[in-house]
Amino acid sequence: MVTQRRRSPTLVNPDEPELRVPVEDLPLAPPKLGLILGISVGFFVPFFYLVFFHYRIEEELRWSIAICFAMSFAGFFLSLKMIPVAARYLLRRNLFGYDINKNGTPQGMIRVPESLGIVISIVYILIAILFQHFNFTADSNWLVEYNAALLCICFMTLLGFLDDVLDVPWRMKLVLPSFAALPLLMAYAGHTSIIIPKPLIQYVGVAVLDLGWIYKFYMGIVTVFCTNSINIHAGINGLEVGQTVVIAAAILIHNVMQIGASSDPEYKQAHAFSIYLVLPLLTTSLALFSYNWYPSSVFVGDSYTYFAGMAMAVVGILGHFRRVSQSGPSLRRISPTEGGSALAECYKGEIVGRERQARAARKHSRPNQAPISKSSRLSQARTFAPCPGPKGLGTSSRRVGPRAFGRMS
Repeated sequence: MVTQRRRSPTLVNPDEPELRVPVEDLPLAPPKLGLILGISVGFFVPFFYLVFFHYRIEEELRWSIAICFAMSFAGFFLSLKMIPVAARYLLRRNLFGYDINKNGTPQGMIRVPESLGIVISIVYILIAILFQHFNFTADSNWLVEYNAALLCICFMTLLGFLDDVLDVPWRMKLVLPSFAALPLLMAYAGHTSIIIPKPLIQYVGVAVLDLGWIYKFYMGIVTVFCTNSINIHAGINGLEVGQTVVIAAAILIHNVMQIGASSDPEYKQAHAFSIYLVLPLLTTSLALFSYNWYPSSVFVGDSYTYFAGMAMAVVGILGHFRRVSQSGPSLRRISPTEGGSALAECYKGEIVGRERQARAARKHSRPNQAPISKSSRLSQARTFAPCPGPKGLGTSSRRVGPRAFGRMS
């Protein structure tokens, strides 16, 4: 939001110095709930249709999603109530600005409270912490990464609010997200390998390349990009929150579609993990959007742009980049110490297993049986082949299918 900060106890129009309006005579405009209702229907109707009607999702997973939505829905109303209260306190502390895009109009003479993103981030973190009681157990493998994600978001919110108060220079804004992402990088337990495209294998020499620390360095760059990509678009009423709402809704629908199309438990849990973090982000952002839509009653500040960017960064890293295959993800998580060798062995083992199963299906087919179509023959070849596990842990199974190895996501 393009603003010009003022440091005076009353509202003063620079063109008309004699006009002074006390803060107490300027209550916030009511939230635009009609607009938010229309937007919410467009997002949540397809979401609930996919979860409860279109896909056959496990009842336990549906119940967890329903609990997360109920808590996020409560967070929406809590945010609506807290925004006016926080706006009054921010005005008393001279954290306000003028909308310089409305100079020469009555709206350009109104003091608009800034840094209301701190309210949304507090409600979001509160919901995410309480949700652990209903979904995660003390020995859950996801609990460490879940808390690391919340720590990154909390750290980034603090840095954003610090930027609102101290007006940090731009060169520092490229460094701050790197420090906030450290808990996420230290807790990351996924793979650090990538599959080389087939045309480039002859030049690289391997089909699967382990990047090691370079992979984590790339993840740190992603967090810097996400936080600044939201912040750099500020300048128009509702733009920062609006793009966050659209991106969060798209991530939400994508996660449900991936859960419904997969049969791997860990893969489903990874995308459910993403839903648990995106749902409260979407609902709390809608509450802020009702006040930030044109003409804006509040400004979100860097505390919101940094918070939203980091939230989407941890969702993308922990919720989507956890597997190697598209249709046949592994039932176990390959540790970083195994590197690309284990992935390459899985790759070769699944290809060989798929070919053997296809030949066996053709060999044992009876002569008087009707010809088997290509799609049926491929579906018969979908079995579980052994995949080498970590030393001392034996083997695990991976599903073998015609699309066992697709793009990374």
